[in-house]
Amino acid sequence: MELDVLIANRKGVRIQGQLLRFSARREVAIYLLDGTLWVADFVDGHGELIEPEIWFRFNCGSPETRPARRRMLLESAFPLSADVVAKIENLHRAATESNTARSKEDAS
Repeated sequence: MELDVLIANRKGVRIQGQLLRFSARREVAIYLLDGTLWVADFVDGHGELIEPEIWFRFNCGSPETRPARRRMLLESAFPLSADVVAKIENLHRAATESNTARSKEDAS
């Protein structure tokens, strides 16, 4: 997988995006990793990679809905800090290692 090489090499890794703070406990990074859209959802500092289409389907309502308007007023977006980028890279690394382990199990 191309991502394996990028994470291991680190020279080719480029992450651009923003961090949305939903609450004191929850932050969401929406970013491009070498041109591919990703979402990393962090609750109490623990992150999970989520397919962007799925994340948006379950977390973004219509502007006509009252909760969506309230969220838009309260949410703040910030550039990704070096700390958040490191967390995102760790999530991708763990996902790559998990996929590699699964592939080895499937092969045997």
